[in-house]
Amino acid sequence: MDEQSSHGPPTKGPNLSCFGCRNKKSRCDRAWPRCGRCLRLGELCVFPASRQSQVGKRKKVRDLEAKVDQLEGQLKSLKSAGAQQSQQCQPGGDATLSERAELAQPMPDTNQPPPFGLELDLGVDNNSLEPRPHVGGSDSLANEVIGLGLFEQLPSAQLIRDLTDIYFDRLHCATPMLHRSRYTASLYLPPHMRPPMCLQYAVMALATTTDDTHRHLTTPFYLRARAYAEADEMRGRGEHVTLAHAQCWNLVANFEAQHLNFPRSSTSLSLSIRIAQMLNLHRLDNKGHPTRQTIMPAKDWSELEERRRTWWVLFCADRLASGVTGWPALINERDVGSILTLLPASEEAFMNNLEERTSSLTSSLRQQDPEYSSLAGRVLASCLFHRTLELTSESFTQEASQDIQASPYWKRQTAIDNDLVTMLMFLPSSLQLPRNVRSLNAVFVNVIAHAAVICLHRAGLGKSRAGHLKLPDYAIRQSQDRLLPAAEEVLNIVRMITDIRVAFKNPLMVFSVYMAALVFLDDFATEHGSQSESNLEFLLKIMATLGTTNPVTRSLAIQLAMDMEKSGFDSSVTERVYIFTPSL
Repeated sequence: MDEQSSHGPPTKGPNLSCFGCRNKKSRCDRAWPRCGRCLRLGELCVFPASRQSQVGKRKKVRDLEAKVDQLEGQLKSLKSAGAQQSQQCQPGGDATLSERAELAQPMPDTNQPPPFGLELDLGVDNNSLEPRPHVGGSDSLANEVIGLGLFEQLPSAQLIRDLTDIYFDRLHCATPMLHRSRYTASLYLPPHMRPPMCLQYAVMALATTTDDTHRHLTTPFYLRARAYAEADEMRGRGEHVTLAHAQCWNLVANFEAQHLNFPRSSTSLSLSIRIAQMLNLHRLDNKGHPTRQTIMPAKDWSELEERRRTWWVLFCADRLASGVTGWPALINERDVGSILTLLPASEEAFMNNLEERTSSLTSSLRQQDPEYSSLAGRVLASCLFHRTLELTSESFTQEASQDIQASPYWKRQTAIDNDLVTMLMFLPSSLQLPRNVRSLNAVFVNVIAHAAVICLHRAGLGKSRAGHLKLPDYAIRQSQDRLLPAAEEVLNIVRMITDIRVAFKNPLMVFSVYMAALVFLDDFATEHGSQSESNLEFLLKIMATLGTTNPVTRSLAIQLAMDMEKSGFDSSVTERVYIFTPSL
């Protein structure tokens, strides 16, 4: 017999719920002396003697309102004072003791959530960050988000999860340096253990470029990523830079390159590479010559592999950017031998923390190790692509009496061509097409290798026509015979791509397609082949369609249309580019 039945029928106590039910937010039957829930769970049941008064609540609201007014006044006075000081202050001028103390204050920790008072001061509405359909009138909404500064309220947890998943599902293969499960789990850790805010915003900014629902947040998140990264750079004496900051600046550089901002992209990439070098990411596997430790030892093999991957992603970006822009590489070719970091392992080993042996870049370039991961294949292809464009951009004049076989240019061209042929013939199974057509990394490696072949032989023929290189007839025919098959391979790969919109987010993919289109244009101009005309129209139509949301594709589509018009192509075909493509 339970306790309640031993005391007879339950008597009704005060018309108030017990403290236990209140804390659990459950319905209380108010039975005396113990309610049904507390009796069932064996907990102590205590009823309040009277209702609690709301004394002081109104006073608290008044205090908060006064605090908000005070902070708003301080903000306005700081803005006006800052404008006056910017006109009056000169470098090296004297400062008062209070001014020096204010200047000595450390920069805010951008990994921490914003203070409560600052959230009130800024009046941030988190609803402005919720996904909404992309419409033409969303510019004002985006402008409101841009001006929030460094202490804005974070986007909702659901939005962060969605954009993070979009990044890893669609864009991670282009820069496979973040460990997905570890990065995602770190978002739920305490604020000081999460990734830096600059990296979080860089990931989300890239994700918004592939999703129409969140596209209006692209520019605000990019600006926030830069602002947080620059704030971290200015903290202390610059020692607050980590592996995550190197990764952040690389993602920022990718974003800027996708939006045709190549000067700023090159600067961001320079920051990323220098941070990586300060962290000795280029000497991670240096066993014989120990170097000064500038980064904490890796906790496990996958963390060490993440550092390797970060370095090689930066190496690829430097090689590709230097090749396309013609600017000197930040990592010189002579430094390749001093890189003491092994090539990256496979994606499966990285994600599952399964240690996998790899070789060095030097041995792989010499074809001493035929098996390598897909990311290592990207490294090799980028290296050969850079060597190709570096050779084609050099000024060279051949002696009239010099044999072509003894020409330095011809020797280097032949060596690079042989390396490209060998690489394409002996690609590992993870990079072979069409079995890996869903792997954008496999697609990129194949396309960039064929684009290097096109650039190599088009440059040789161009130097021959200009009189800088005296090629014999057999060499000219050999180069001409290499061009059209390479362009057709690029075309066939483009036809196989499952998600072409995401694939064309990589500016080098667009550049490779443009080079293939030029080969078809040259063939049509000389041979008037109907197949080359059809292939050219197909590539132009794709570039014009994707150019509506892709600035790099839009730019090269217009350039291709202009090249076609100069070659006497029917204007009715090129007019579609200007119809589908907004003006730059």
